Amino acid sequence: MDSLRVNSGIKNIEVNDNGDYISIPISDAGFYERFGALMKNFESKQAEIEQRAKELSEKHKDKQNDDVDMIVDSIQLYADLCRYTCTELDSLFGEGCCRKVFVGIQNPGVELIADFFEQITPLLNQYAQERNQKINLIYSRNRKGARNK
Repeated sequence: MDSLRVNSGIKNIEVNDNGDYISIPISDAGFYERFGALMKNFESKQAEIEQRAKELSEKHKDKQNDDVDMIVDSIQLYADLCRYTCTELDSLFGEGCCRKVFVGIQNPGVELIADFFEQITPLLNQYAQERNQKINLIYSRNRKGARNK
C-alpha cells in the first residue's frame, strides 16, 4: 500500500506556565488574511469606542447623575469588543486560546488583548518569512527534482 503524508505546517507556541499552547496554521493561505482583518477590526472598533465615549461624555457633561450611565455604556462597548475579539482568536488559534493565554481571566480587557497582538505579531512575521523562503526554495528555477523530469 502506498502512503502519503503532507506536512501541514502547524506551529505550536507555549502560552503559559502550565505548558498549554496555541496552534498557528502557517500553511493555511487564509490564516494571515483573517489575522490581519481581526487586528484591523480590533483597532478600528477601539477608535470607534473612544469616539463614542467622547460623545457620551459631551452629552452628559452637565448631568451629574448620568455620569454612571456614561461609564457603564463605555464599559459595555469595550466588553462587547473584547468578547467578540476573544471568539475570533479562539477561531484562529484553536478553541480555548483566550482561556490558555489569559489564565485566570474570564473576560480579558483591551489592554491584555493588545498585549497579545504585540507579542504574537513578530512571531507570525517570522513564520511568514520562513514559509516564503521555503516556498522560494521549493519552486526555484534552479531546483532539480521531480518537476524537471
